[in-house]
Amino acid sequence: MPLIKGHEQRFVKTQMAAWGKIIYPSLEKIIRNKKVVLKNEIPYKCRVVYDSENIEISFTTYQKRAISILVLKECNDIEYHFKYENREELNFLAKDLQPGEEVLIVKNNLITETSFTNIALWNGKEWHTPKRPLLHGVQRSKLLLDKIISEKNISVQDLTFYQKIRLFNALVNWGEAWELSTKQIRTSSL
Repeated sequence: MPLIKGHEQRFVKTQMAAWGKIIYPSLEKIIRNKKVVLKNEIPYKCRVVYDSENIEISFTTYQKRAISILVLKECNDIEYHFKYENREELNFLAKDLQPGEEVLIVKNNLITETSFTNIALWNGKEWHTPKRPLLHGVQRSKLLLDKIISEKNISVQDLTFYQKIRLFNALVNWGEAWELSTKQIRTSSL
């Protein structure tokens, strides 16, 4: 299970924030106890939905979607510090997109992330990831720890200093990340 250590840390942090205690001690054990037979050559998304009473684990095959355009959309009051089942705000921002488009969320004039990935921008020398993403993803945390990316506040105006952008998450690692030219970023009615 790739990145399980990061998922475990977020699992504990979320429980402490929600309930002030740990109800489910080991995410890895809970997933392994599910005893699902998965084919090794197929990528799967493991979905964990829980509250203080119940926990549900499900697996679905993961299909990487095609993204060719990023659309800047501003939402200054959006919050997504933890992975919530309720994604209404994120879905609202992405609702009018065409096939192949993905939203690039701007909060208080700072680039944050897309509706389902963290991002990093290349300036010709190094990769910068937004210092204030909506969600501190586990893949992002590992890339920071490995010093592949570094944090920086990136305003909409700063996009002119970057040549390309990568989109990544726990299911799409750095080497397989979407990579687009910053010329493929367009503005929407912000």
